Amino acid sequence: MGKDARIKHAARNSKSGVEVGKMNQLQKIICVGSAFVGKTSLSRRFTLNTFIHSYIPTLGVSWLTKTITLTQEQLNGNLSKKVYTEPLTTRLSLWDTGGQEMFTYLRPKYYSGATCAVLVFDITNQSSFDDIEMWVNEVVAKCPDIPIVISGNKYDLNEARSVKREVAVEYTRLHRFDYIETSALSGYNVDKLFYHASRLSHQFSDETLKFREEYSL
Repeated sequence: MGKDARIKHAARNSKSGVEVGKMNQLQKIICVGSAFVGKTSLSRRFTLNTFIHSYIPTLGVSWLTKTITLTQEQLNGNLSKKVYTEPLTTRLSLWDTGGQEMFTYLRPKYYSGATCAVLVFDITNQSSFDDIEMWVNEVVAKCPDIPIVISGNKYDLNEARSVKREVAVEYTRLHRFDYIETSALSGYNVDKLFYHASRLSHQFSDETLKFREEYSL
């Protein structure tokens, strides 16, 4: 379903397209990126508030869920005008996909129905950032209209970073993505990342997209 069709669908189910936000939703957020960048760690930190120091590769796909409530202020946080007047309670389903090449043909099968994509790279690993374009193409091929958030993970290693924040921000601005730097280890910006992904998931089928502003942390 294209963006115009989704907007029409929302309008058919509410007077303004915004009232839909009062209902509980199930949102599917896919976390993609190269191996070792911390996709699983981000998902676990957000849903379970835990961090495993040893690396355990994701074999294909795994998922975790969490119910959250976005306040009126949070829903309007990236908009140029206040649109939402009610909070939104939603259940997030986080799908963490294996970044190894062996899963290239498996991953897209799990992208169907996604409402937002979180693309993760490691700020201390230049090659993981260089691969972002490949991940964008993979997601867009299966889900051409969904919003994308880029996460520069491992901010706890900021002093050892090889990807300058300015470079990452320039890339995301050029492609009209949002950008958030995170640390799964410390929890830095992790809640903000997934709350923002949830906010975009809701706006994804709503006319509020026309009021969106650049968002980066």
